[in-house]
Amino acid sequence: MTIKATSALSILAIWVASIAAVVAEPDSWWLLIFSFLATGAVGASAWRRIGISRLIAVTGIWVFTGIAAGSESGAAWVAIFAFLSTGAVVYSSMHRNALAGGLGIAVAWAAVGLGVASHGDGASWMSVFAFLTAGAVANSGGNMARGGSAILWWGIAGAIVLIAGDNWAWLCVPAFLLSAVSVGLDDFHLPRGLEWDLFDRDDDPHTVQ
Repeated sequence: MTIKATSALSILAIWVASIAAVVAEPDSWWLLIFSFLATGAVGASAWRRIGISRLIAVTGIWVFTGIAAGSESGAAWVAIFAFLSTGAVVYSSMHRNALAGGLGIAVAWAAVGLGVASHGDGASWMSVFAFLTAGAVANSGGNMARGGSAILWWGIAGAIVLIAGDNWAWLCVPAFLLSAVSVGLDDFHLPRGLEWDLFDRDDDPHTVQ
């Protein structure tokens, strides 16, 4: 069993960004707890090739988390949602070459990190919707239009926040909704390897009762 380069690079990105954030803002040290958890999420699948799309997404998530936490110690809590986003991306149905999807997730987190760096931790709550966007986009397969929608709407929202201030951070909500709606029910796929049988009756006579 060998460690795949995309997994190793993802872990490297997590720690480079996290350590840089703590060096810049020592009071953000506790984000390292979630860096460790994110490393575990990636490392548990280090034997498989997670693909360039997930590498872009994970790198974007943690680079901009590092920028946020390194700018404001009060924004270090965004690492919680960075960890959750990492898990959502790594164990998603995202195709390995779905570059637009990876970029869309990175752009959502760029809006968070740059918003905090420019206007303080008042923009940090955008990370909640960046996480929700990551989950929606990552589980939409490999359709380029899905990632493109996140790039568009989060790019617009992030630009307005940068220019006009964190009073406009609420734009992350419609950015998420528009990105998620663009996925469509027919194109949304839950991760493989789990049987979603909560409400289905199993008529197999060999099923253990």
